[in-house]
Amino acid sequence: MTSRLAGRTALVTGSGNGIGREVALRLASEGANVVVNDLGTSAFGEGVSSEAADTTVADIIAAGGTAVANYDSVADAAGCEKAVDTAVQNFGACDIVVANAGALVKGALAGVQADDASWELMVNLYLGQKFWLTRAALPAMLERGWGRLLFATSEIARGTQASPLGAVVMNGSIGLSHDLANTHRGSGVTFNSYAPSAGTRTFDLYKDDMEEALRAQGVPEDEMGGFYLPPADLIAPILAWLCSDAAADVTGEVFGVSGSQVTRWKEPVDGASIMKDDDLRALWTLDELDTAVPSGLFQ
Repeated sequence: MTSRLAGRTALVTGSGNGIGREVALRLASEGANVVVNDLGTSAFGEGVSSEAADTTVADIIAAGGTAVANYDSVADAAGCEKAVDTAVQNFGACDIVVANAGALVKGALAGVQADDASWELMVNLYLGQKFWLTRAALPAMLERGWGRLLFATSEIARGTQASPLGAVVMNGSIGLSHDLANTHRGSGVTFNSYAPSAGTRTFDLYKDDMEEALRAQGVPEDEMGGFYLPPADLIAPILAWLCSDAAADVTGEVFGVSGSQVTRWKEPVDGASIMKDDDLRALWTLDELDTAVPSGLFQ
């Protein structure tokens, strides 16, 4: 390890388990003081416990690092403010925020037929979290001229997973980081998003069903491992790197991470366009568009 983050303080939400835990461990191993935030819920967001956060803290300290626990919910403004304040009160600053916490919202599986409570929880947990943490941490980062904010997103943002609520909130995270990056470019504070793919406890919930489906398709038992997601610790290095000075000029980006493979997502760009008579003020008729749209936009 290189101690690239010595003297920095990082807040990692949802770091009692899975990817968040691995990121917290890695940041600590690079010298950062770490606030381990975790409400201690199940994968479905049920229950409350201090055990998960306390275990991560204990493991960091046992390895020679520095960490404290925070048990506040980041699905509301007050909890986010308290999490950031935990960093400031214990270590004097909050230099790094990794907004990683999440949970499966059962009601959201109903898609556009989801109840209002599920919709509100998705918005608060996955999008509100990033807004509230940024609002609490960013002013001091800008004043010091150094900061790192990393927002978890997902392949769901591409609209490929039959999860319209997830697509909304995950795209929102990307939009927030893009806007902040453009607004504060050159300030010393960077904003990036990451879309991880890893074998966490969420994946474990569906592993038995997946294996059953693979057997039904005739996949041999000794080949099933090829369908498993890579371990969560492989996500941590790129996130730690993005928090380092080496990534000072990397901002407004989205990275897909699966095992050791890191993919930079490309921003959408304008495609073909049509204009009537080279005049922006010309009014199309629908009959004209019958021809112009297929031939001009989709050829």
